[in-house]
Amino acid sequence: MGFLLSSREGRLCVDGKRVMTPYFEGMFPDDQFTSGDLSLPATDINLKMVSQCYLDLFIKPMGMVLEKRPSGKRWLHSTLDIAQNYSTSAAIQAEDLTIRGKKADSDNSARGWCLFAVSTLHRFFWKDFDCYRGTCKYDESHDYHWWLQNSIGDVIDLTEEQYRISKIDQLREEGKKLKPLGLRYAATSRAMAHKITELLSGQHYDPDVIDQYANAYMNR
Repeated sequence: MGFLLSSREGRLCVDGKRVMTPYFEGMFPDDQFTSGDLSLPATDINLKMVSQCYLDLFIKPMGMVLEKRPSGKRWLHSTLDIAQNYSTSAAIQAEDLTIRGKKADSDNSARGWCLFAVSTLHRFFWKDFDCYRGTCKYDESHDYHWWLQNSIGDVIDLTEEQYRISKIDQLREEGKKLKPLGLRYAATSRAMAHKITELLSGQHYDPDVIDQYANAYMNR
């Protein structure tokens, strides 16, 4: 059985136990990602650094903002704040944005972040890990859970906590391997990945170069 990399209250956990927070700022050479190739070996330290960086940059400070659609249902993907702050896609227009709800409770800050986390981390570890989606719905919003998993059963699930808090235990039951989602999700995860590379390498560069590797990780 493989390991489970998850989080609790913004802190990284391995097999349910909190681990020492890895230091990640400037840990890679400043030219590490300038070619646009973000792939990294799925070593213990690389997995922990990128995961903790994602938690610190996005989940811990921002929480989740709910979105209210015209039908009255609440959905947790492609939220207003995330789309505005982290996506540079020209496809996101003002008329497409919906009415912002209130922030989720601070004790469930991982709520709704699974697909964004999976899409972003997959850009770094797509050579070893694939995207999986479960069949268990969180609630009436039809929000399905996503995580990363490799061929030997190692799992990266930074947002598992949202299900544990709601006492949902079968969150990864009958998981199915799927390709990463494109369009808005791809644009947002690209911007998030670029933020992570800036911290990991201390280098600022044109994020558009990341797209030249899109065919590789999108078709994994």
